[in-house]
Amino acid sequence: MTVADSAVDRAQAAPAGRRRGDGFLRRSGTFLVGTLLRTLAQGVLFVLLAREMPIEAYGLFVGVTALVAVVSPFASAGAPSLIFQNYADAPERWRAHLARGLVLTAVFGAGASVLVSAAGVAVWGGQVSLVDVAALAVADLVAWRLVEVVAASVQARGRVFAASLIPALLHVCRLVAAVVLALAVAGPLTLRAWAVTAAAVSGVVCLLVLLYGARGPGRLPVGLRGAFAQARAGMLFAVGLSAQTVYNDLDKVMLSRLGSPEGAAVYAAAYRVVDFAYTPARSMAAVAYPRFFEAGRAGPRAALRLTRALLPKYLVFSVPAALLLVACAPMMPLVFGPEYGAATAALQGLAALLVLKSLHYLAADTLSGSRLQGRRTVCQIAVGVVNAGLNVWLIPAYGWQGAVVSSLVCDALLAALLWGLLAAAVRRDRPGPAVTPHPAPTRERD
Repeated sequence: MTVADSAVDRAQAAPAGRRRGDGFLRRSGTFLVGTLLRTLAQGVLFVLLAREMPIEAYGLFVGVTALVAVVSPFASAGAPSLIFQNYADAPERWRAHLARGLVLTAVFGAGASVLVSAAGVAVWGGQVSLVDVAALAVADLVAWRLVEVVAASVQARGRVFAASLIPALLHVCRLVAAVVLALAVAGPLTLRAWAVTAAAVSGVVCLLVLLYGARGPGRLPVGLRGAFAQARAGMLFAVGLSAQTVYNDLDKVMLSRLGSPEGAAVYAAAYRVVDFAYTPARSMAAVAYPRFFEAGRAGPRAALRLTRALLPKYLVFSVPAALLLVACAPMMPLVFGPEYGAATAALQGLAALLVLKSLHYLAADTLSGSRLQGRRTVCQIAVGVVNAGLNVWLIPAYGWQGAVVSSLVCDALLAALLWGLLAAAVRRDRPGPAVTPHPAPTRERD
């Protein structure tokens, strides 16, 4: 695979505040190719499983995967963000950064898998088996997180296209496996069959990606001491991301337990469409994320200049996309099946999340890049607690409608709090001398 030409290298070597906007959009478009492929594979897989599984079994599957998602940030101990931050300070030591990330992810991912397996059996009892939960946990908390760490290292070294394709490979292979499984199995697809298949396919792809990420002269300097020395800093990223996934996925877990599996399936279908529609903005955020760490070396005021340049691009996408979702929502039963008629109203309610997510992700990444991850984490934890409380109150009474209200309220609250923290940090920050970025290393061939 060949990435962009040397102009991308020059753009990445330039100071963040002086990079041209069209260069950012070009890199975002490059990253979008892999991100769109990954999201399409996830979306088709989602629809396929929804059609092949009974709705009750699918609702349980949604609950288990949402529980896995809540814990997943701890599975890598913030390793991808640590790689971006460490690379901004010492790009020549990329092999050490990658090795530490892999060690942290392997250890914490295994521990998170055990925790989720026990929690899953405790939450759903005899409705799901330990094997089902454990297989889904290993697939996402170990294999997927190791793939994510390799992709972060590749992106930090400027190989944007390859970094976008690495995660897509895993999800495309999962989709192919699901198609084969659906054709081979007579009758409805069971949760056990898919869980074991997903774990096996994810393990094979993970090994191939690890071989690719570590290629080149020399060996990875694997050392437990160096890895765990950064675990504390990484956990700040992990806790913040976990709180973020709480208000993204905890509602699905609670719907399958406090509401009904059918309600969880309807809500998850609508949320998946919103997540798919957010793909272009997610690509822009992924490309911009390492730049925030570079700009933030000079403080929050410098990082905010980058944020102001990016905000119009996010809004120009998210506002029309939200309106388009509202208009196209009546097509939900055609895509997912007649059992998902209620997903039309759910999608129309959740469409506003596209705008709210654009606002709070920008503010959050600005704080992280300014080395203010602690403030971001505290804010996200607070909103996660509010989300859990609202779900306990609203879901038993209103089902998936209560989950929609909770999501909208919490995303709006998060955006307001993060921008408030950023404004306070900028007021305290005195303008200082510009920080000269590290020269970009020679691009490796993909």
